[in-house]
Amino acid sequence: MYNWANGEVYDGEWSRGVKDGYGMWRGIFGDSYMGQWNESKAHGHGVHQWKNGDRYEGSWSNCLKHGKGSDIFANGDVYSGNYVGGKPEGKGVYKWKNGSIYTGEFKNGMKHGRGEWRKVMNNPKCNRFEGEYVNDKKNGVGTFTWESGNIYNGNYINDERMGYGEMYWTDGSCYKGDWIKGIQHGKGVMTFPDGRVKDGYFDTNVFKGNTKTISAEPKQLDVRVDRSQRDVMVKTRGASNSLNRSKYLGDNQ
Repeated sequence: MYNWANGEVYDGEWSRGVKDGYGMWRGIFGDSYMGQWNESKAHGHGVHQWKNGDRYEGSWSNCLKHGKGSDIFANGDVYSGNYVGGKPEGKGVYKWKNGSIYTGEFKNGMKHGRGEWRKVMNNPKCNRFEGEYVNDKKNGVGTFTWESGNIYNGNYINDERMGYGEMYWTDGSCYKGDWIKGIQHGKGVMTFPDGRVKDGYFDTNVFKGNTKTISAEPKQLDVRVDRSQRDVMVKTRGASNSLNRSKYLGDNQ
């Protein structure tokens, strides 16, 4: 066991005067790491525990989370999957403490690529989205299903229904057409359960007829259904650069 004058402790294997092999390191601010080392850097399999209760277990490369691993956060969130350069990247699963879950692709620590989000993990009828994400937001084509049974299938931009999309209500109503910021706005066709059809232009969810006399942007509405679609951004911790220092200089996560 080696004790630094500042209170830092290492108990494990050495090679040529540096931490190398298997060992346990404890910093002066309550952080600790137990696992494999290579030239004084966390490298291989190991467990890092932060003072606030956050914990990572998995693969490391030069003091960065890299490969397969799991982050267990003190607030109850959990991420399990692939890491690149200290952040979730590739396929993974993020579970929020409130019961929501995202399964899919990540990039640079954010939901990015194709994935599925569910408001309640084990409830098949909960609010859910399946489609494309860019930088933690719905972007591209996707399908959102509400617990009521209503379904939207179409394009998203920055979490909002934008562009062409189709909305199906459980009463048999259907809208196919343009959307702006989650609102029916532009060219579209609305079909009602009794067979009536409104084919033309819509302005802020209101049918205006066959003449294009709508505003460039829809009016601001309190659209509750849009807010219910928004899932939560993921929580991430970065590298553990402190582990490759003979003297711990602070938490740089």
